[in-house]
Amino acid sequence: SKMPRELIKKLAEKGIAESDIKICVRSDMNADGVYCDNWLLVTVDDLIVIGGIKTVTPKKRMKTPYPEYGGLAAVTEAENNRKKGPISAAKSLMRKYAEAKSRVIYDFEQISYEYYPLANLKDFWIEELISTCRLCAIQLDDENAKLEAERVRKAREETKEREEREKRRAEEIRRAIEEGRPMPEEEKEEPAAQGKASFEIKGEPILITRFTNTCKADMRLFVKYVNRYHETGELKFDAEDKKEELFCPKCGQRYANPERKICPHCMDKSKIIARFAMFFAKYKVYIGASLLMLIVMSALGVIGPYVSSGFYYDQVLDKNGKYYGQLLLVLGIVVGTRLLSTLITMVGGWVSAYISAHVVYDLKKVIFGAIERLSISFFTGRQTGGLMTQVNRDANNIYWFFVDGLPYFTVNIVQGIVVILLMFIMDFWLTFLSVIVIPFMVMLIAWLFNRMEKLWAHQYSRSRELNSMLSDVLSGVRVVKAFSKEKREMARFKMHSEALAGADRDMRRFENIAFPATSFLLYIANIVVWLVGGWKVIQGEMTYGTLLVFVSYMNMIWNPMYFFVDMVNWASSCMNAMHRLSEIMDAVPDVAERENPVRMPSVQGRVTFRNVSFSYDKNRKVIDGVSFNIEPGQVIGIVGHTGAGKSTLANLLIRLYDTTEGEILIDGINVRDIAFDDLRRNVAIVSQETYLFAGTILDNIRYAKPDATYEEVIEASKIAGAHSFIMKMPDAYSTRIGFGYKDLSGGERQRISIARAILRNPKILILDEATAAMDTETERQIQAALAKLVVGRTTIMIAHRLSTLRDADYLIVLENGKMPEFGTHAELISKKGIYFRLYRLQLEALRSIGIAE
Repeated sequence: SKMPRELIKKLAEKGIAESDIKICVRSDMNADGVYCDNWLLVTVDDLIVIGGIKTVTPKKRMKTPYPEYGGLAAVTEAENNRKKGPISAAKSLMRKYAEAKSRVIYDFEQISYEYYPLANLKDFWIEELISTCRLCAIQLDDENAKLEAERVRKAREETKEREEREKRRAEEIRRAIEEGRPMPEEEKEEPAAQGKASFEIKGEPILITRFTNTCKADMRLFVKYVNRYHETGELKFDAEDKKEELFCPKCGQRYANPERKICPHCMDKSKIIARFAMFFAKYKVYIGASLLMLIVMSALGVIGPYVSSGFYYDQVLDKNGKYYGQLLLVLGIVVGTRLLSTLITMVGGWVSAYISAHVVYDLKKVIFGAIERLSISFFTGRQTGGLMTQVNRDANNIYWFFVDGLPYFTVNIVQGIVVILLMFIMDFWLTFLSVIVIPFMVMLIAWLFNRMEKLWAHQYSRSRELNSMLSDVLSGVRVVKAFSKEKREMARFKMHSEALAGADRDMRRFENIAFPATSFLLYIANIVVWLVGGWKVIQGEMTYGTLLVFVSYMNMIWNPMYFFVDMVNWASSCMNAMHRLSEIMDAVPDVAERENPVRMPSVQGRVTFRNVSFSYDKNRKVIDGVSFNIEPGQVIGIVGHTGAGKSTLANLLIRLYDTTEGEILIDGINVRDIAFDDLRRNVAIVSQETYLFAGTILDNIRYAKPDATYEEVIEASKIAGAHSFIMKMPDAYSTRIGFGYKDLSGGERQRISIARAILRNPKILILDEATAAMDTETERQIQAALAKLVVGRTTIMIAHRLSTLRDADYLIVLENGKMPEFGTHAELISKKGIYFRLYRLQLEALRSIGIAE
């Protein structure tokens, strides 16, 4: 990964230069599980882990394109431009100035920092959990660190000597070929010294950081190179791992999606705004009406102070006024203005509600449709909560920006300009005194919001740390109580809670000091106007009514100022939302249906794998050159260690993923050419990971076949062994399950999942650990039912308990993605290979606890 500029600046503050960093990688969580930008930086001697949150400072016009364009750098730049000619120099200056204008200043708010001497670390590795991963290493004490350093030193010397021998021999061979001499004899390595002392270097495993699947590929490369650097002392990147195309060449930031090559920092913001503005095109009449009502409201806002103040005091109450004594006239104008304003507010609220509901609906529909089209690989690298946020919150943010924020901002800008012009007409010098402080107040308020944003980021990070800690403790409460660690967890809670309280206290203190002080400064500006204006009234240069109107107009300028400054942050938030949604809308599914797919309403059930290979990332093949053939009606079993690739074969058959090499055929047709609905109508899978939707049991079973009759559902449930426990529930098949309703055991959920697959009546059935969550008695009942079900259909059974696969037509043994063994149960036992060892280990384990096969 490439480090962002704001991180480089933060490291410089700690005395760490960018040139000192040998390896750097970004994870999206720290060791405590807090989501942040967590950077792992390797220097010559140390590993630095720094976590933080990127904060944004509002745009500022710079006098020069970059701060570094001064002194010698400015002279050098000017000299280069002079040599190019005046036109090139002018273009260069305009380009840099344009870049400077659009520049957004970022900062890095640190929330965690860890430092490890590399000499005390060895053997980095990754632990893959259910939804996240952990980067771990062995930490050595000082004594073992010295032993490890000595071992590494000797290993490096031996490697260097071996390389020098290879170079000498290559040179001797080259000379022998050129001179026509016989090949030189190969140098013999000196035998290792006899009686050489051997020792075991001991250490404790430690957690360096956590991360989600999104960062898995980068973290594997980090482990590869940091271990290589530890062993060899040299850092040479392999050609296939140099991924410069993953970074924007202009700003150096990593692409959010390497397939799209679009940088959110450098992209044309107007294009993305125009893209989402199209969602509002069909509501342009309503939006126009809403804008018109805003303009009328602004006009009424300008008229109101004049009628209630200037006109009232100078024309109605003054004996010399044109409308002296006509109080009802003023009352009628004020009430009429207020009624019109109320009516417009009501109608505007109705229009805004109409636009809001429909635009948010359209956005969510488009985004959800895009998500539905994507392949499963898109979701394995993302968190479900993050996608839900994008569909809901981001759509609302975009609506607010276009329908509320932008029009309100525009109208208030126009209103402010009109009011200032009116004030200048009323009194030039008094207006000058009023507006001269505006630039200073804008800078002050911008600084306040920038400071508040940093304090909020600090408070937010402490809040996430506390929530993460609570989540861990509550999820693992059994472990906490089993090891009597309540006091330890209470101490951790106290530490995180005090940190949150401190951050919250700092933020509240700043708010309670800064904003009242700012209001007081505005009050002083008002006092100055009242003082000068009052003096003018006394001198007869201004009427009292005009002064009141002037003060009212001045307040109309001050009141929206906080909104104007914060609009920058809201606009930035909206741009981020539009970028995130664009990423989903533009994402191309890895597994896509052909434009004119082959229709196969029914299949015979012949399945062929031809030299199939697959990898989730290029660093490791999960399936490597697997080939086999299944005839219609055959039952085969797939066995192997955990992680051997058994479930991956099933996922490839139903095209949750596509093969990287080779092909998979059904009845001689490549699965890539078969229509999705036909493929998945004829192939059903019962996975070890069952999922039931919130709803009734009947709806969950019918999910596979929505038009199934009630009798068909009952029959499928009976075959799956689910009918008996369903009928014992209060509402039988109408019982609601899922979040907030009745919960089911793992075995019950699995049987409903099996009934769902049976109801589809597929020609090809995949049972991926289908009975894993059941007790022995229930499993035997299900196995008996499944024995009847598999008759006449091609069945692929994946099971950890090998005894359940003995009656299969043949077995496929997977080991590290390859297929080293193939045959019937008896044939594989006689070979005494991998399957024999697995079967014997399971048999011995069962006998050791008094259970016969």
